[in-house]
Amino acid sequence: MRYKALFVPLKDILIFIAWIGVIVLIGGLSWYLTRSLRADFLKNSINQALINMEDSRRLEAPIIPGNRRIFVFSSGYWFSLAGEEDNFLFFTLIADGTFLPCAAIMSPDGKVKEIISLSSRGERILSHVSPGIIKLYIRRIEGET
Repeated sequence: MRYKALFVPLKDILIFIAWIGVIVLIGGLSWYLTRSLRADFLKNSINQALINMEDSRRLEAPIIPGNRRIFVFSSGYWFSLAGEEDNFLFFTLIADGTFLPCAAIMSPDGKVKEIISLSSRGERILSHVSPGIIKLYIRRIEGET
C-alpha cells in the first residue's frame, strides 16, 4: 500500500524531469545546428552597419582555427575581412547597464588594432566609457587568441 503511495508521485516527478531534459536537449541541438545560419545573418547585419557607417571594410566569412567554416567564440563571433589579413571579432561591450554591439579589428599576431562601435548610439556611449574598461576588454580579447 505504501509502495503505491510513493510510486505515483515519484513517477510524476520523473516524467516532469524527463520533459525538462528533452526541452533543454532540443533547445541545445537547435542552437548548435543553427549556428552557421546565425553567423550568416550576423555577417550580413554587420556588413550593413559598416555600409551605413561609410566604412570600406566588409566581412568575408566566419572563421575558426583549423580552417573550419564557423566558430562561435566565448566572447563573440570571429570573421575574416575581405581583402585583408586582419580578423574581425564581433562582441558585446557592457557599459552603464547598456549592451553595445562592438567589433575589434585584430592583427594576424593577435593584437587589437581598433575597437569600433557598430551603432551610432554606441559611438556616443563608447566615447564616455573609461579607458580602463576598454583596456580590460582588449586584454580579454587578446588573451583568447
